[in-house]
Amino acid sequence: MTNDEAKLHLRENAAPIFMHARQIPYAMRDKVECELNRLEQEGVLTKISSSDWATTIVPILKKNNQVKICGDYKVTVNAALKVDRYPLPKPQDIFASLAGGQKFTKIDLRQAYLQCPVDEETGSILAWNTHKGLY
Repeated sequence: MTNDEAKLHLRENAAPIFMHARQIPYAMRDKVECELNRLEQEGVLTKISSSDWATTIVPILKKNNQVKICGDYKVTVNAALKVDRYPLPKPQDIFASLAGGQKFTKIDLRQAYLQCPVDEETGSILAWNTHKGLY
């Protein structure tokens, strides 16, 4: 996705929440650091010096022994968001609209959440606090 940036809308009375970094198990620390470095080199993450908002990260060990890093936004941003209400279509409605189709494709959504850029204000709301600092 390159043509647009996502923007989160906060409630009027939303107060910033800054969580301190969680301890990372020593057995995973090198893998987490390598993944943070990779994401920074690819331009997905940017190191920052300060933020009013900060959420902790949750490293998940995948079957291939690599680490996936997720932000734990349930304790910070989620409760402060104005949620857009958009009804998702039912699978049977989607399949019915595809009936008679002749061409289909597969989409690789590997790390899909990293493919959607956010505007600068939203980026500051989504800050991660890690043992290596803020991103």
